[in-house]
This record gives sequence, structure tokens and C-alpha cells, in this order.
Amino acid sequence: MSRRVLLVGYGWFAGIPQGETNNAELIARALHGERLAANGGEIESLIVPVTWEGAFAPVAQAIDALAPDIVLALGTDARATAMRPEPYGVNWQRGRDADPQDSSRETVKDGPILPGGPDFLRGTLPYEAMVRAMLRAGVPAQLGGLTEPERGAAMPVRCTAGLYLCNTMAYRLALLGRKNGLRAGFMHVPTQPAYAAAQRLREIEAGKALDAPLPASMTLEQMIAGTRAAISACL
Repeated sequence: MSRRVLLVGYGWFAGIPQGETNNAELIARALHGERLAANGGEIESLIVPVTWEGAFAPVAQAIDALAPDIVLALGTDARATAMRPEPYGVNWQRGRDADPQDSSRETVKDGPILPGGPDFLRGTLPYEAMVRAMLRAGVPAQLGGLTEPERGAAMPVRCTAGLYLCNTMAYRLALLGRKNGLRAGFMHVPTQPAYAAAQRLREIEAGKALDAPLPASMTLEQMIAGTRAAISACL
């Protein structure tokens, strides 16, 4: 029997130059409709906006409509050195969104996602198995985790999912997984080499040394292969 996978990818956000596309969206679109013959998985992809009010609602609606066996959400981290499953989401959201349709519309948040909720939650995917599966597929991967909060910060703990919408997605999926037993979680992906090169060129033009370490990057093909391997591990 085929098992349904909901693969969620964030779309354009303010950190990406206008006209370029979020790698999370590119991966989700590339895998949409794919059947994983080895374990009977069928992938249904969903692209969501990088906005506080618009990101999670479509995911919840798709879960109700599709009744998936697995939910994996993706987001891009320009500082990521590898594919990085994020086991934890923390109960804090901070940042300013930018509506892709109207850049003058912004929402700023800095506070708990769920007032009175747990400080952090672990999602319900087999994160360690996902990392091993990606490494076996020849794709660099590492496990995310909890980190110490900033000195004097209001939040009691931080995690490698950050504090922006990627963390919010990780925390909300963990809440949902505990509520209804759904296997759901989040994974960060890196930038592509062309993006990393362009970013370094801008930094050099602004005065950065030519011999400074280059930011990590990964080809889209590798990221697609890694995501496929990670989904297979979940199934």
C-alpha cells in the first residue's frame, strides 16, 4: 500500500535576491509526485510563503485533506554546511517577515509561539536515521540540536533551527505530532554554489579578503538526492 508523504518547502524570502528561488521550494517541486519504489512512498509537495500568518495554516489544511503518513518541511539556511535535520523547535519566534506580493507589508514578532507551552519540543521523525541515510547516499548531512541562549535573552534555550519561521514550523509540527501521532518534522538545506559565490563576490567588493573561507554550499542535485534519502529513512 502506498504511503503518502507531504513535503513542504518555503518559498521566496527577504534573504534571497529578488528573482532567485528558495532551495526548499526547488527541492519540493522537483520531488512532487515522485513514488519511492523501495518503500511505497508517494510525495505530495506544498509551497508555503515565508510569512508569520501564512506559513503554517496551509500545512495544517493539507494534513487534514491528505492525511499523510509523513510530513517533512524544508527551509534554507545560508550558514548550513550540510543537509541538517532539526530535531528540536523552541517556543520562541523572532524576526520580520516580508510579504512576497507586497514588500511594504511586514509583521514583526519577538515572543513565545505558544504562551505557557513547553520551552522546546522534539519532532517525531527518525532524525538520526535520516542523517545516516543521507550520508550513505553520498550527501553531506549532520544532526541539528539545542544550543545555549544568548546572554540575557528572554528565551530559556535556543536550537539550530534558529528563531525565525523555520523554528516556528519545527515547533508547530512537533506540537501537531504529539497531538495526533503524526510523524512530522523539519530539515534545513544549504545554499547552492552559485549563490555562495555571488555572496562572496559581494563581500569582497565590500572589502572582505580574497583568502577568507568560502561559505559552504551544495548542488541542487545533491540536495534533492539527500531529501529523497531522508524521506526513505522516515518511511
